[in-house]
Amino acid sequence: MNKLTRLTINKFRNVVPTTLEFRPGINVVLGRNAAGKTTLLRLLSTMLGYPGDSFPDELLSANCRVTGDQFNFEQSTSRVHIEEPSFPLDPSLPRTGSRSSLQQLDSLRFEQDGNTVLRAEALPTEVVINRAGHSRREARSPQAAPVLAIVLGLWKDKSNEAQELASRLVTSYVKTAGRMDESLNRFNAFLNLEIQSDGEQKAWSGSHFPFSMIEIQKAPIPDGNIATYSLAFLDRAAKALGYDSATARFDVERLSPEPNRHIARLSNLKFFFKRPGEEVSHDWLSYGQKRLLAFFAHSDASPDIVIADELVNGLHHEWISACLDEIGERQAFLTSQNPLLLDFLRFENLEQVRHTFIICERTGSAENAQLIWRNLTEEEAESFFLAYQTGIQRVSDILLTKGLW
Repeated sequence: MNKLTRLTINKFRNVVPTTLEFRPGINVVLGRNAAGKTTLLRLLSTMLGYPGDSFPDELLSANCRVTGDQFNFEQSTSRVHIEEPSFPLDPSLPRTGSRSSLQQLDSLRFEQDGNTVLRAEALPTEVVINRAGHSRREARSPQAAPVLAIVLGLWKDKSNEAQELASRLVTSYVKTAGRMDESLNRFNAFLNLEIQSDGEQKAWSGSHFPFSMIEIQKAPIPDGNIATYSLAFLDRAAKALGYDSATARFDVERLSPEPNRHIARLSNLKFFFKRPGEEVSHDWLSYGQKRLLAFFAHSDASPDIVIADELVNGLHHEWISACLDEIGERQAFLTSQNPLLLDFLRFENLEQVRHTFIICERTGSAENAQLIWRNLTEEEAESFFLAYQTGIQRVSDILLTKGLW
C-alpha cells in the first residue's frame, strides 16, 4: 500500500511556503472557513495524479514523497508560464507577437533500499527516462498521471529489463479517486456511469469507479432489459445501513440491429437494498444514508489513499465508526467541522499526534490574506498528548481548549 509521507509547497496561490508531514493512517485537516482546507485536499489529489481536482490554470511548485512496498519515490511538480509565438490565420501576414501558456513538468526519482533505481521527467508530450546511465525519450500517453506515464514509457522499451522494471514500478502508482466532496456531487456523477460492451470487451464512460465493479467486466451481459450485480462494497454499505443485502442494477440497451453483433450499453444505474419484507432503491434513502453509500463507493475506488471533505456530514455516529473501519489500513486525509470524527481518533505516542493534525490558518487583510498550513509544533503536540493521556477530555475538547481547532 502506498503512503504519502511529505508535501513541500514552494509556490501555490497565497500559501506560505511550508513542508507538511503525514501519518500513515488517518490525517485530519483542521481550520476555520476560508483557511484552505478543501484547497489542500484538492492539492493532495493533484500531486497524487488525480485529474478531477487539479488546478490547470494556476502556477505551482511543489514536491511530495510517497513510500510503497517495492519503491519509494519523490515527485517535483512545477507549472510555469511559457511564451509561445502567435501566428495569424493568414500565413502571408507577419507574426503578431506571442501568447503565454502554462506548462507542467514533473520530475521523479524512484529508489529501493536507499538506492536510486530510475530518474524520469514527465513533460506535456513526452517522458524522459534515465536509468543505468542511459536516457530514453518516449511519447507521453495523453492524460496519464506522471507515474503511470513513466510506466507506459518503459513498456514501450521492449528490453526485458525495462519490461520487468515497468511491471514492478506500476505498484508505485497511487490508486486514489481523489477528493470526495462535502455533499453528493461525486455520488451523483457516479450514477451516470455507463458501460458499453461488444460481447468481448467492455468500455467504461467514467474513471475511478469502485474496484468491486471490475467484476462486471468479467460477467456477460444477461438477456433481457435489466442487468443485476452483487458488489462487495455495496454489501458492506448495506450492512452498515441496517439492510441484509444490496444489488446494483443497470438498464440494458441493445445497440446493434445486426443479428451477429452483440453491442449493448448499461446505463441508469440504481442501487437496491433488501431486508425482510422490504426492498428500496437509493432514491428513497435519506441524505445521510446516501452520504454513507457515497463514501463506501468512493473508498472502494481508492485502494491506496482515501480523501474526503467533511466526511461526517449527515452521518450518525455509528456510521462514522463504519467509515473508519472501511478505511482500514489505508492512509486517509479528512476534514471535519463536526467533533464526532475527532472523538474517534486514538493516539499511541507523541509523533502520531504531531503528524495527524494539519492546521490551516488565514492571516492578513482580505486583500493581502495568506494561508498558513502546518503540522503541530512539538510543544503543541506534547501539551495535547499529556491531556489526552489523562482520559478526562474528549479529543475535540482538548483541541478546543488548546486553541487548535
